[in-house]
Amino acid sequence: MGIAVAGITPTASQLTKIDKMQSAGCQLCRVAQEARGESTEGLAVEHMYSHINSTGCEGMTMTVTAAHHSIWKNLYDSAHLHTLLH
Repeated sequence: MGIAVAGITPTASQLTKIDKMQSAGCQLCRVAQEARGESTEGLAVEHMYSHINSTGCEGMTMTVTAAHHSIWKNLYDSAHLHTLLH
């Protein structure tokens, strides 16, 4: 109940500790590696959300990179517009 109230989603590592998952390995990395026909041995442990919010997560690399570029484009465009107006 506390997790739901706080709006916190548990990581694979936390779910493994309470026997809700068999592996603490990142499921997004697993899917990416399986799609490439690679072994899923030695998956990165999903113990913090910083893993899935970085390009270190194979399943999120393109999404995180696209978000990074979008943010920088908006910052650049805003700064450019500001210099034109002043």
